[in-house]
Amino acid sequence: MITRNRIKFSEKQAALIWQQVLRKELTSTEDEPVSVIYPGRTNGDNGPDFRDAVIVNKSHLTKGDVEVHVKSSDWYSHEHHADAEYNNVILHVVMWHDCNSATLLQSGKPVPVLCLAKALRHQAYLLPCRLPCFQMLDHVDRQTLEKLLNTAGEERFKLKARHFQAEILRFAQKEEAGQVLFRGMMRALGYAKNTKPFEDLADRMPLNSIESREGLALKQALLLGTAGLLPSQRRQGKFVMEKEVRELEQMWQSAGKKVKTMRESDWNFSHIYPNNSPVRRIVAQSYLLERYCQGKLLAGILQLVKEAPLPKGHHALENGLTVAGDGYWRDHFDFDVRSKTKISALLGNSKAGEIAVNVILPFAFFWGKLADETKLTENAIELYRNYPRLAENCITRHMAKQLGFEEPFDFTACHQQGLIHVFRNYCREGRCSQCPLAG
Repeated sequence: MITRNRIKFSEKQAALIWQQVLRKELTSTEDEPVSVIYPGRTNGDNGPDFRDAVIVNKSHLTKGDVEVHVKSSDWYSHEHHADAEYNNVILHVVMWHDCNSATLLQSGKPVPVLCLAKALRHQAYLLPCRLPCFQMLDHVDRQTLEKLLNTAGEERFKLKARHFQAEILRFAQKEEAGQVLFRGMMRALGYAKNTKPFEDLADRMPLNSIESREGLALKQALLLGTAGLLPSQRRQGKFVMEKEVRELEQMWQSAGKKVKTMRESDWNFSHIYPNNSPVRRIVAQSYLLERYCQGKLLAGILQLVKEAPLPKGHHALENGLTVAGDGYWRDHFDFDVRSKTKISALLGNSKAGEIAVNVILPFAFFWGKLADETKLTENAIELYRNYPRLAENCITRHMAKQLGFEEPFDFTACHQQGLIHVFRNYCREGRCSQCPLAG
């Protein structure tokens, strides 16, 4: 008899099997039917092994995270039961079930356990099984693929434009368009881990409040103070004695008395490159606000889109958004955290490109329609269609692997946005049969 004591198995092997157990009905250790619609994407960060998985259990479509272990008891030995980061787990996948107690989340909710050894022993026909889009270039040519991704990318662009429209309607005032743009830019500065804190900061220190204040230093003081990230608000009140920092503290004490501030704990600093810290990104936004202070942020950004040369005006957009930084922030990652070597810009071309593609161009497209400015609308969509590829992220890398691309393609930003659109609206929703890439 083959037993687990005679087989050495790793979590990586179990994870590979999990990714192939598709479209067949399995049975959990609780004797509940489980059907895997989408195994999710590999998580390269802290937390569960797979994000955005889709399963059917008890006849309900369930979306969330999946944790994989060799033994079910590893859930407790790894202390996941005490970690709120695992509260979105919908299935505990194990090779062997050796635990008498149920898999419980930190919230107290029980999670079904899927034992692969039992499933494969009694249902060996399950493997191998592939997603319909795997090795897509084996059945469609490259031109067709690019056309499909362009269509998906433009759909994502228009969804973003409609989101900005809904945001302005929520305010019920056209005059609040600048705040909607500001909020979108702040959200983009936050990456995935600090999206919500940046949105919260934009709401607590709105654009009209900060645009009415003169001077770069005051804008920095108001933003950083509202964020709860000045030295006196952090690290048990440690005060950094550098001249520039003292000035920011004094300005905040004078101008920020009635502001409802955030706390340092509201921000995520874990696994973030020092140059991408929330402090530096907030400072970068203060430079942009000061740069466009004469005509205000909304007018300045829209003018940037109108004047960008077609069809490849991405350099003009990025030049209008990049921030080199000077003075104190030329060589500081954070307060009292100085680099011994030259550090990169507060806001470089890569991040500027992401803000342009994800925020500014769809916003300008919508605003052009609202204000009946045809040139603005046409410029926005044309710039988007021709924008060169951006830096890869976890979703575009995941999708390239899922589709079986063996070499980096000369994709545009629109193609990349198409991959993200497909993932978010089809893969993680379990809608493979409706996916435009499935054929």
